[in-house]
Amino acid sequence: MPEKALFLDRDGVINQRLRGDYVRHPDEFIFEKNALQALRLLAQIFSPIVVVTNQAGIGKGRMTHADVRAVHEKMLAEIGRAGGRIDAVYYCPHRPEDGCSCRKPAPGMAYEAQRAFPRIAFAAAWMVGDSYSDMLMGDALGMRTALIAGKEEDATLLENFPVTGRFSSLWDFARYCEANMPQDKPA
Repeated sequence: MPEKALFLDRDGVINQRLRGDYVRHPDEFIFEKNALQALRLLAQIFSPIVVVTNQAGIGKGRMTHADVRAVHEKMLAEIGRAGGRIDAVYYCPHRPEDGCSCRKPAPGMAYEAQRAFPRIAFAAAWMVGDSYSDMLMGDALGMRTALIAGKEEDATLLENFPVTGRFSSLWDFARYCEANMPQDKPA
């Protein structure tokens, strides 16, 4: 039986995006409003929950792999303390012009997650993000797609893009899932 996998973008979905900059230090990582509550709720519905995030600041020399790992350690610790769960985090360190297979919209990070969690079936999965590249990746893999409003740079590209749902926040997406998908009940 395929798992109900959830793929999440990070910046602008889980945490506040820094306009024109990168989240390079744990102190700069600030959760979006109600994101922790959303992740607690989503943990009852989806497994695995995987973060897939482009982090071109590494390739541009603006931050290091260690910086990104420190940010993710803080993120995972706070999510766990709040009763939520992220099962894996994948990030692409490359610049857009590098032409790698892992930078969204390329599917490399999703395939890496599928190797780690072989029961992932993309047709049964959701991709939640705030950018055109998130929606393109999810759509190309046959996932249901949830667009989180907010990334103004992609608004025109996404205006008529066929997404499964449009939401103002991760919390709104979680409430939609709570109302429309069965939750795993504790034994």
